Amino acid sequence: MRVTSLLLAPILTLIGLVQARSSTGDRVLVVLESSIKKDDYSKFWKSLQDRGFQLTFKEPKDKDAELVKFGELNYDHLVMFAPGAKSFSPSLSPKSILHAQFAGLNTLYFLSPDLTENNKEFFREYDLEFIDSSNILIDSFNYPINSSPSDVLLSPTSSLLRNGEIISPSTSSGGPIVYPSGTVFTTGENPYLIDILHASKTSYIGQNKLLSSDENEVEKSVSGNSKNAKEPILNGKKASLVSALQTRDNVRVGFIGSGEMIKDIWWNKEIKTLDGKSHKSGNGQFISDFSKWIFQETGVVKIFDSTHHREGESEPRELYTKKDEITYSLTLAKHYTTSNGTSAWGPFEVDDLQLEFTMLDPHVRTSLKQDESASINQGSNYKAKFIAPDRHGVFKFVVEYWRPGWSYIQSSTTASVVPLRHDEYPRFITGAWPYYIGACSTSVTFLIFCALWVSLAEGDKDRKGKKKAE
Repeated sequence: MRVTSLLLAPILTLIGLVQARSSTGDRVLVVLESSIKKDDYSKFWKSLQDRGFQLTFKEPKDKDAELVKFGELNYDHLVMFAPGAKSFSPSLSPKSILHAQFAGLNTLYFLSPDLTENNKEFFREYDLEFIDSSNILIDSFNYPINSSPSDVLLSPTSSLLRNGEIISPSTSSGGPIVYPSGTVFTTGENPYLIDILHASKTSYIGQNKLLSSDENEVEKSVSGNSKNAKEPILNGKKASLVSALQTRDNVRVGFIGSGEMIKDIWWNKEIKTLDGKSHKSGNGQFISDFSKWIFQETGVVKIFDSTHHREGESEPRELYTKKDEITYSLTLAKHYTTSNGTSAWGPFEVDDLQLEFTMLDPHVRTSLKQDESASINQGSNYKAKFIAPDRHGVFKFVVEYWRPGWSYIQSSTTASVVPLRHDEYPRFITGAWPYYIGACSTSVTFLIFCALWVSLAEGDKDRKGKKKAE
């Protein structure tokens, strides 16, 4: 029985990988606070299951929720929905989550205004800074009827990131996104952070409470303003609602400031705006697009093959000589989901891919052009031709492609450029013709001088002999 299970395990694993829509796997761990009702978010869980994911639900203090065991990930993705949790089990501690992310765990965080100080400190590791709990997001121009400008806000699609790989065009042109009871944060200078959804132009962060008479006097003495106004702290694009991070190892992390925006009541709900018009909320499409990107269903590119060779050859070399004509070839493929819900790889077409032939600094930088004549079942082939520089040393073929929404592509291959061998030099060097002419002219001149000297010397001898005879 044990032998049979061992034989079937690789087959079952292969079948699971084929059925998964994600390029990295279909195992999802969902960590829910005890205060969060699972049934209130049933449409989101169902959307994940319909896409082939296997969901496992745990609480923050569960000790058996190990993310990494024996150096291998137990789960491919993590949904962390515990913003108010004050303590976690050792396997779900912030340190364990970071360790798992270094191993390749994609993570989606759902946040709320109840975010604890410990969690805020942890999110500073990603270069996020949250507003004070006494401040809220207010927008007096974008909120549903029968609501207040501080409870439920409507984010127009103009506040979305215009990136077709993260957010689909249908979502960008769809209805407004409902953002209820959420927190707001600012992103720092981390170059790997991407703002997906920011606050509208008419929104701001401020205090939404009336000051008492004593507080009013203090405000009046400090600022000279006795109004109970909401002092703006952040506004517009500076206030981030949904952000994402992708590392150089292509691990993706998402931050959604309002966990309530995925509730069933806001999933494609019909809402009325202040102008009396009815719109269908874009929450369902937005969350689906964003989770697809986080769980690596979209925007995934990988290198299938890379090679280099000298012109007229087909095999790569470890040593190239100067002035060799070198051809570099790279095959890239994009991940997509087929109509029957399985993963597949297809062509990836871009026009801004480049190659660097570098030794400390790039000696050659050229563009990689798509080779449409190459017959490849999966992916697209790119080629570049260049002349090896007149510089001896160890070089690298370097390709780096870093664009928001796509996987980070990096390829590095080493080869050396060496001088010509003694029998590889040409018989006559064009640049040496002045020396050749100088040497030949000197030799010819010397021969002419010798001939003249010998001939003139024999003539003088004859004349002297005639004079003596007379």
